[in-house]
Amino acid sequence: MIQVAHRMAMKSFGFKFDMASNGKQAVDFARKNQGKYDCCLMDVNMPEMSGIEATRVIRKISSYFPILALTANESHREACFAAGVDDFAKKPCSLNELFDRIKKLSVKSYRLITKSSSFGVKEVMPVDKQQAEELRELARKNLCKMVLFENPNRALIVHKNTINKISHDFNVKGQLLTTFLNRDEDKPTLCHLFKESSNLLPQTLLTEDDFNNMLEAEDRELSAYPALSLKSTNEE
Repeated sequence: MIQVAHRMAMKSFGFKFDMASNGKQAVDFARKNQGKYDCCLMDVNMPEMSGIEATRVIRKISSYFPILALTANESHREACFAAGVDDFAKKPCSLNELFDRIKKLSVKSYRLITKSSSFGVKEVMPVDKQQAEELRELARKNLCKMVLFENPNRALIVHKNTINKISHDFNVKGQLLTTFLNRDEDKPTLCHLFKESSNLLPQTLLTEDDFNNMLEAEDRELSAYPALSLKSTNEE
């Protein structure tokens, strides 16, 4: 009955998923798919292998992905976090709460891919729990990390809608240049990105007042870009 309920919930959320009947199957899924999951909803009390033990094994054999423990027993909390889960939810858990927890855990950074005729975005999983926590903290501030052109050293901290604006400027408006703010506290800059050359020109902001005024203006502007626009208006 619990599996049926969870299956219905995942379908209603629009998620693709694998369903494990016990902890060993969960481990097998993680091993088979090399950890390529956005999130794992891990029940604690399962036959053959508990969710706590399955989490311990997954953390040893698989690349990182977030795990949300779900149980009716509050006393399992400490053991779950010790095993390596990222979050803990106590049953009964409403669908809204479950969805919110999964979305908050499933954070990624974004890699820009530009060519002379197109612009794309690749979502990149965090490599470990520490990086995931950094991305979640950014998300709580309505920010995200954007990596330019396969170069992890060119990571920028931007408003969560910045990528949407860039895609709209390049793919819908047909612009060859877009501007946005790098909100990195250590190096706040105004960035000019050229589409065809994939060239980024940073312009250092002179004063804190300048930066704050530009932040407010960009916040207002970016509210108009809630979603990606990866397709030109000239295309069918």
